[in-house]
Amino acid sequence: MSLVLAGYIGTMRGRSALQVAIVLAVVGIATAAVGGERFIPVVAQVQGAEGAYWNTELWVSNVSDAVGTYVLTFLPSGSDNSRLLAEEVSPISIGPGETVHLRDVVPPGSTGALRFAGSEGVVVRCRVYNARGQSSVGQMVPALTREEMVRAGGEGVLVPLVRSSSFRTNVGFFNPGENAIRVHAVLVDAHGQRVGAASYGVEPGSQVQINDFLLSYRVSKADGYQVVLTANDTFAAYATIVDSRSGAAVFVLPVVR
Repeated sequence: MSLVLAGYIGTMRGRSALQVAIVLAVVGIATAAVGGERFIPVVAQVQGAEGAYWNTELWVSNVSDAVGTYVLTFLPSGSDNSRLLAEEVSPISIGPGETVHLRDVVPPGSTGALRFAGSEGVVVRCRVYNARGQSSVGQMVPALTREEMVRAGGEGVLVPLVRSSSFRTNVGFFNPGENAIRVHAVLVDAHGQRVGAASYGVEPGSQVQINDFLLSYRVSKADGYQVVLTANDTFAAYATIVDSRSGAAVFVLPVVR
């Protein structure tokens, strides 16, 4: 099931500007998307491992002095989303200096990616968080242009990858294009020795995530591993290192070369 987030919840405009400002100040080092087309490579509202419950919230801000517009499109995991990539959506207006806080932007029980397109000066920030218990811990997920992703003929290196009784690493890929791709992965240990290799198919406009990535290579304990990634077309890659004790996660982007 797909969801286009046009005309999303005007009631969010009643949120406190101070609350939003405080949150943005705390996460001010995270990447923002400034106008144009960008993709958030992973979003979720789904039950996770070890009691985790992952959810997603966004802040869309107009930092210009003119009225701006934006559109958001949810791209579900594992689906051919080429139609959604090409679909024209009525834009949402946002006033100069205005910030809109959007919660529950992903359908319950779903994972995927988000396409964001904004006018000049309209920015988006995304927080994917673990809401287990009475509090939450989260990670800021950047919105990427195609130029910031791994290109065909290039390599992306995700490092570090770790696994222990306290930490696990998930690895994911997003395909922004209109054709299916295959991402090839070579896992290397902390001494530069090859551990194994695999390839992963990713549908157009879609996202896949391999949970507990190192265990899928039968590696139960690791520190400082890396995975070298290539594909036949442009793709985004990421890792999340999850602390099993607190549920906190750290988002890792690849070194692109």
